[in-house]
Amino acid sequence: PNNSSAIQMESALAVLSVPYDIYTTIPAELDLYTSVFVCLGIFSTNHVLASTEGQQLADYVNNGGYLYMEGGDTWYYDAQTAVHALFNIDAQADGTSDLSTILGQSGSITNGMSFNYSGENSWIDHIEPISPAVSIFQNQSPLYGCGVAYDAGTYRTIGASFEFGGLDDGTTPSTKTELMNQYLTF
Repeated sequence: PNNSSAIQMESALAVLSVPYDIYTTIPAELDLYTSVFVCLGIFSTNHVLASTEGQQLADYVNNGGYLYMEGGDTWYYDAQTAVHALFNIDAQADGTSDLSTILGQSGSITNGMSFNYSGENSWIDHIEPISPAVSIFQNQSPLYGCGVAYDAGTYRTIGASFEFGGLDDGTTPSTKTELMNQYLTF
């Protein structure tokens, strides 16, 4: 129901000259896409992934797809689907409303990035990587994981418990366009 991330992703993709399609439901022909970005929202304007949707996304990933998925409740609070396990995310807690500054992690695709977060901020799941996945973002205070990247060799996933659209642009390299470029390169 919330489309704040889609609008910001659209803007970043346009700057990067990357073609895209936007859907409000999962299209049947996912294999036509190199990468898929799923924005589930933050409670109370979120979408809970249905098991059939999770299976569609899992089939896409298992066929070599690249999947980004964000949602404040999808990792810990919501029922897990077939696709969740493919992110190698260990959901730690349901969280609260305390996202503030989100820090990129050294040695990851977000190295050197730091974003103030002004997006929706309710019940933000705390997430950590299951090795060999890596943490790519952590909330500064209180400290907890909120972004994980996983290169499985045959597919790649990025999971976030915050909204891309809630990130405030800072100075290079901390802009949504540069972050989108890193996501796409990964």
